[in-house]
Amino acid sequence: MTTSWTVPPKGATSNMMDISQTVRNLDLYRLANLAVQHTQFLRSLHCNGITLQFSFSSKSTPSFLSSCPHSTKNYYALNALRRYRDLWLPLLAKQTSMDVGSDSNGTDESVSLIPPPDVAWLWHCHRLAPARYSSYIKTRFGPDTSKKILETEVAFAAQFSHECPDDVDVNAEEANQAIVKQKAREIWRDAYPLEPFFQDAETGANSESSPLLLTSPTSTSTSKSVLVDQQSLDLDGFDLLSSADHQCNFLWQVSGINFENEEFLCDGVLEYVKFLKLKNVAPNQVIVPTYQIDLIWHTHILASIHQYDCDCIAVSGRTIHHDDSLNDRTEGGKLDVSFQETKRLWKDTYGEEYYCIGGMYRGEPPYDFFHREWILSPLSTGEDRLQSGSTAYARLVGIHAGSSTATSDHSSS
Repeated sequence: MTTSWTVPPKGATSNMMDISQTVRNLDLYRLANLAVQHTQFLRSLHCNGITLQFSFSSKSTPSFLSSCPHSTKNYYALNALRRYRDLWLPLLAKQTSMDVGSDSNGTDESVSLIPPPDVAWLWHCHRLAPARYSSYIKTRFGPDTSKKILETEVAFAAQFSHECPDDVDVNAEEANQAIVKQKAREIWRDAYPLEPFFQDAETGANSESSPLLLTSPTSTSTSKSVLVDQQSLDLDGFDLLSSADHQCNFLWQVSGINFENEEFLCDGVLEYVKFLKLKNVAPNQVIVPTYQIDLIWHTHILASIHQYDCDCIAVSGRTIHHDDSLNDRTEGGKLDVSFQETKRLWKDTYGEEYYCIGGMYRGEPPYDFFHREWILSPLSTGEDRLQSGSTAYARLVGIHAGSSTATSDHSSS
C-alpha cells in the first residue's frame, strides 16, 4: 500500500508552527513515507534470516547461529563482509565512473543497482555511520568517485534468490525494479563470473569451514583457510560487523503497533526536527533520541547522506553525526546519563516532557525475535512477546529510556 503524507498531524499547537514550517520548507514529511519502506525492508531481511546471521553477541541468540572457532563472527557474516568490501563497493565505483563517462552533461546521478541481501544489510549499516562511510569511500576510491557512490536511488531494497524474475502480475514500479535487479545481477556476473550473486544463508550459517580469508581491499580471493584477525575486519577503524550485530535489534524496537500509524510517523518527523534543533541550544551535549525519532533519523540518513547533511545544516547549522556505539544501559553509564540530560534539555527548551507513547525503549528482544518466524506475529502483540525476553533493563521499559544511538560531533560516528 502506498501512502502520501504531506500535512502535519492533527492537533499541532501554535508554538509548533515554526517547526512545521521548517518541515514543509525542507520537504521532510517525505521521511514518514520512507520510514514505512524502511521498516518493510528490515522485516524482509529478518524473515529471510539475513540480519539474524549477524547477531553474534545477544544472549538470546539461538545455537543455529554458529561461529568461527577463532572469531565471534560466523562464516556467513565474514563472507558477506568480503563480498561487500571487496566486490560490491569496487563494482559500484567502476559502474559510477562508467556512468559519469557516458553522461554528456557531466552531472552526478545516483547508483541504481540493487544488491543481494547480505550485501544490502552491510551497506545499510555502513551508511548509518555517515561520517565513517564518507571517509572510507573518499580514502579508498578518491573524492571524485565518493560523491556518487555515497548514494543509492533505492535506499531500502534488496533482491532475494527466491524472487521470480518472470512474474508478469506486477505494476509498473515493480516491473522497473525487476529490470534494475536484473541489471545488477548481470553486471555482477560479468565482473565476477566465479562468484555467485547470492550467498546461501543456510549453508553459510551452518558451515563448519575454517575462518574466511579477509585480506586487503584489492584482493578478490575466496579462500577459507586463513585465520581472520580484527584488523582485517575493520574498515579504516570502523567495525562494520559489530555495527550490524547491534543494528539487528533495531527492528524489535520499532515494531510496536504505533510505527505503522500515519499520525505517529508524521509526529515523529516534527519531533525529529525539534531533536536536531537541540544542537543549537547545546552543541556539545550528547543527545539521545526516542525510538520514534530514531526511526526518522535513520531513514533520513539512509535516503541520502548528501541531503541529510544539507538538511542538518539548514536546521541546526551543523552536520550531526550518528553514533550507535552507546549500547550499555547500566544506570549511571554514558547512555543513561546522556538520556537524562536530554530529557532536562528538552523540558527546558520546549516546556514538555521528553516522552512518546509507544516510541520508547521496549526492553531487550525476547528469544523468539531471533527466529525468522517472529515476523509472522501481529505487531499488536509485541508487548506480550516482550515478557519472554530479557528483563535485565526492565526498569527502563516504556518511559525511562530512549534509543541506544546518539548525536556525536566526532568523526568516530
